[in-house]
Amino acid sequence: MIERYKKSAELDPNDVDAWINLADAYYDENAFEEAIEAYERAIEINPYFSEVWNNLGLSFSMLRQYEEAIKCYQKAIEIDPDDAVAYYNMGFAYEDLEDHDNALKYYKIALEYEPSYTDVWNNIALIYRDKEQYEEAINCYKKALKINPDELLLHNNLAIIYYDTQNYDEAIKYYKKAIDLDPNNAELWFDLGDVAYETNNYDLAIDSYKKATEIDPTFIEAWNNLGLSYTFKEDYEKSINCYKEALKLQEEDPVLYENLAFSYNALHDYDKAIFYYQNTLKMDPDNINALKKLGKIYCDVKNNYKKALIHFDKVVSLDPSEVDFWESAARCHEKLGNIDKAKEWIELGSKLKANGI
Repeated sequence: MIERYKKSAELDPNDVDAWINLADAYYDENAFEEAIEAYERAIEINPYFSEVWNNLGLSFSMLRQYEEAIKCYQKAIEIDPDDAVAYYNMGFAYEDLEDHDNALKYYKIALEYEPSYTDVWNNIALIYRDKEQYEEAINCYKKALKINPDELLLHNNLAIIYYDTQNYDEAIKYYKKAIDLDPNNAELWFDLGDVAYETNNYDLAIDSYKKATEIDPTFIEAWNNLGLSYTFKEDYEKSINCYKEALKLQEEDPVLYENLAFSYNALHDYDKAIFYYQNTLKMDPDNINALKKLGKIYCDVKNNYKKALIHFDKVVSLDPSEVDFWESAARCHEKLGNIDKAKEWIELGSKLKANGI
C-alpha cells in the first residue's frame, strides 16, 4: 500500500489525498517520522483539514513530542471548534506531560461536545484515581457504564478502584461482570482470585485461580496463589502440587521454595521442609523467615543444636529485633551446656513477654 501511495504522490505532488493516504499508511505501520513528513506535505497543499492536523498531532505524540502534538491539536480545534476528538487528543497529550489540570480541562470540553465519549470518561477517572479522588473516579466510571454497559475496560477499572479502596464486595461484583464479558481472560480470573483471597474467601479464590490456570497453564502467579489458598485451607498436599507446577515454569524462585517448605513442615515432612528451606536460602541467603524456620526444625525436631544456632545467630546478625525464637535458642544452649547463654535468652524472652511481644 505504501509504495502505491508513494507513486500516486510522485505522479501528482499536489494531490492532497495521495499525501494523506500515504501518511495514514505510514502511521498504520508505526513509521511515525515518515507519517509526519507526509501529513506536513498534505497541510502545505491544504492547511484546512482538521483531521490531518489531528493525525499529525497523533504522530508527534507517538514520538513523545507532546508539545508539537499540542500545537497540531490547537490547529485542528481552530478549524473545527466542535471536534470532540481533537479536545480528547489535547487532553491525552497534556496527560502524557503529567499536566493533569489541563488534561482534565480539555477532556471536559470534549464531553461538552460528545457526552457519550466513554474513552474520555475513562481517562478522567484514571486521573482522579491518581489523585486519590476515588469517589469522583467511581462516578465517572458509572456514567460511562450507563452509556456502554458492555465495555470490559470500564468494569475492570471500576473493580480496581473498589479493590484499592478495600470495598471488596463491589470489586468482586465488577470483576464478575468483566468476566461475564470475557470469560476466557485469565488475568480477570486471577484478579478476582486476589480479591477473594484478600477477604479470606478461599473457596472463591481457589475456583478463580484454578480457572486462570486452566485458561493459561503457564500463569506462574496463579499457580502460586492457588497454592497459598490451599495452604490457608490446610490442604497442604494440594498446595504442594500447585507450587510444583509453578516450579516447572520457573525453577529459580525462592518464594516457591519457601512456600513448599512451609507446606511440608505443616505435614511434618521435615526432611523435605529442610530441603526446600535450604534451596530458598541458596537463592535468598538473608531470608529471615527461612532461617528461623530451619533453626526451629533443627532444634525442636532434629535435635541438631549447633546447626540450629548457626541459623539463629544469622537472624540476629541481620535483624536483632527478630528474636521470637528465643525459647528454642535457650533450649539449644542448654543442651550444649552453654548455661550463661541460655540464661541470656531466657532473660530476653522475659523482657519480650513483659513488653507484649
